[in-house]
Amino acid sequence: MAFVDLRQNKLVLKVVLAGPPAVGKTERLEQIGEVGKLHHFGSSLTGPTAMATLPLTAERDGRPVEIEVYEWHGPEKADVRAKGIFVGVDGIVYVADAREDRYVDSVRQFEFLVKQAGKSKVARLPGLLVLGMKDEGVLRLGSLEKKLMGPTWSDRIETDFDDAAPFIEAMRVFGEVMMARAL
Repeated sequence: MAFVDLRQNKLVLKVVLAGPPAVGKTERLEQIGEVGKLHHFGSSLTGPTAMATLPLTAERDGRPVEIEVYEWHGPEKADVRAKGIFVGVDGIVYVADAREDRYVDSVRQFEFLVKQAGKSKVARLPGLLVLGMKDEGVLRLGSLEKKLMGPTWSDRIETDFDDAAPFIEAMRVFGEVMMARAL
């Protein structure tokens, strides 16, 4: 749920970036951080994690709008934020693995995400579905969409990881979708 940061007088949208291990979540987060800001936090006990902020060109009620993107690791490592990260979330970006041999991992991680966040909550959220790492045996998003039921996929991205511009543009459009939905 979008909230207003009164101290900085801006509207903040919260997004969870999820996907199976080694799919490129951190790389996508760093791409957002290059355009906006990247914040590292965590401890040696819980392990480090990151959050990135992406400013939008849109304004709402004279306030600038910013998207906070939180990386969610799922069961791949202990995450004390597991339940709290889904409180007040405005959208989900799911990075699915394009490799055929990782299809099951993409689907199971998504099922775990739905279980952790809550099925009814995920069903109400807009989502951005992105294809992750590509090697041999590349799958298309159409083969994954049928299995990844939950959010309304507002956009689907099948771009190369080396070119961040289409992903950043999709995130900005996604932010405007979330803003229209929340307000």
